[in-house]
Amino acid sequence: MDLKPLQIFLAVCSNLSFTQTAAEQHLSVSAVSRCVLRLEEQLGERLFDRDRRGMTATSAARRLQVVAERMLSDWRSLQQSLGEDGSLQGELRIFCSVTATHRLLSPLLAAYREAYPQVHILLQTGDQADGVDRVRRGSSDVAVIARPENLSPSFAFSPLASTPLCLCMPQVDCDLRDKLLELEGKALWSVLEDAPWVLPERGVSKDLIDRWLQGRFLRQPPVYARVAGHEAIVAMVSLGLGVAILPRLVVDASGLVSSLRVIALSEDLPPFEIGLCARQRRRADPVIEGLWHVAQSLEGQSDRLDSQ
Repeated sequence: MDLKPLQIFLAVCSNLSFTQTAAEQHLSVSAVSRCVLRLEEQLGERLFDRDRRGMTATSAARRLQVVAERMLSDWRSLQQSLGEDGSLQGELRIFCSVTATHRLLSPLLAAYREAYPQVHILLQTGDQADGVDRVRRGSSDVAVIARPENLSPSFAFSPLASTPLCLCMPQVDCDLRDKLLELEGKALWSVLEDAPWVLPERGVSKDLIDRWLQGRFLRQPPVYARVAGHEAIVAMVSLGLGVAILPRLVVDASGLVSSLRVIALSEDLPPFEIGLCARQRRRADPVIEGLWHVAQSLEGQSDRLDSQ
């Protein structure tokens, strides 16, 4: 059974671009266009509307997307059950930030490869704030994310780690450090109310930190910049451009701790819960279920070691 047209269609649904899909699938743009055209002819429905502003999926495309995802998942399950050795096969697309890749995903993927050596893993990296949206659109099968306060029940979540938030100020020789040291006799937060802040531009941390700062200060402190990605914020603070609140996991992994003054925050700010996120309706896909099983096994081993 040739399910490649459905895979191409799902990629177009994710990218809303023939050009980007062609690059990902190692095809020509015309081959992707012909594939979609054949599906439209078979269904008798237009799948994508195109204009000068771009491409949008029609209601027929959204219905076909649900069917295509289910067919591919069922096909993988059938292949596994009928395979000579019962080994799991397929492709797993995982989206993760650079920091989480090194600190959390490496041991998980090592165990996953050992358990399922015939599954091809495609690692996609970027700002973890984009993880839920990538899973929603189908660009990634699984994302490593900080759990939102109100995660929709249409998503499954499996915890990997928890990390506290901390206050970071520059330690390198710079005007901002000198100003903070000069005023250090005052209460810390009264000083920081006038300091430039580097803040996340989107995601769980943006909402959490913005709300917390509004409750902490009588007025909005000056914002030096809003930046995508915690790693970039760490770098900017280390250069003396501002102060920030960051996950401790990111700070420790940055290699820039010597350039930072890090202060633990125990009040009001809950820790980040970091874990795997996937669509609930795709959790039964054997390739994704295998990752969940390995993650839960590693979590159990960690719990046993912590109790010893």
